[in-house]
Amino acid sequence: MDITEKAEQLRDKLKARKDSLDNPIDLDLPVIDPFNGGGKIRLIILGQDPTVKNVASRSHITKTLNLDKNNAIRSYVNQICQALGISIENIYATNIFKYFYTRPPATTMHVLYYHLPENLTLLQEELSDFEKLPMISLGEPVIQLLTHASGKVRKYWDYNLKTGETNGCFSFAKAQDNKLLRDFFPFPHQPSLRKVFYKENLPNYLSFMNMKINLEILE
Repeated sequence: MDITEKAEQLRDKLKARKDSLDNPIDLDLPVIDPFNGGGKIRLIILGQDPTVKNVASRSHITKTLNLDKNNAIRSYVNQICQALGISIENIYATNIFKYFYTRPPATTMHVLYYHLPENLTLLQEELSDFEKLPMISLGEPVIQLLTHASGKVRKYWDYNLKTGETNGCFSFAKAQDNKLLRDFFPFPHQPSLRKVFYKENLPNYLSFMNMKINLEILE
């Protein structure tokens, strides 16, 4: 049984639970497959779930993060890849939650926390084939689910509240400090690149990540 089939079984199981009532799982839409670039996988990208705000567009999503289509997020991922010396063909992207909720769960994060343990177990099984590969997360909800509720991307990018700039002491989420038990580098989701801080410091954080990967000192 593959990951998608296991995710379908998990979705159906969680749908029947009372803790799903505040934001029911949508069984009318399929579980979304991971995106596999088709080449040698060298980077994992982790998202939250596929429940975009535009309800009509949900039925057009067939792969995680819509990376099988030419769009803004694929351009963003391409930018990340180029900085790391790889290409989109070297990407494996998946979500913590591989099914749709009735509405975007940002306002019902408690439902995600209820459903996290089972989805995390499935995710760890899925990623066991890529144990030594670097990983990035997209968006703050992923950090909050895996670390703590107040987690922010800017913390890892060493944001200075007084100056609105970075002090340059970048960091990443270490395995011993998160529920996934894997090192990962937190990135903002693509729409947040409109913010000056993230737009200006994306190349700097990518340089930091590249150095860590190349020196193989992820501790």
